[in-house]
Amino acid sequence: MINLVVKYFNGELTPDEKKLILLSVTENEILRNELIEFDHLVAHLSLLPQKEDNIKAQRSLLNLMREIDNKKDNE
Repeated sequence: MINLVVKYFNGELTPDEKKLILLSVTENEILRNELIEFDHLVAHLSLLPQKEDNIKAQRSLLNLMREIDNKKDNE
């Protein structure tokens, strides 16, 4: 699911993936709230001056999201 979230924020979802993620957030309140939190995080990050290239920033965000996902899996 984390890969779909990253693709969502990059605007790279296929039509089938869009349906899957919309269905998932409709049925899962926890996932919906996490997606909202990630959306807020991305919005805040976009306000920061970008001194590094976008690829490195996207990788950092993906790593952060994976760490959060792994932490929740371990709880």
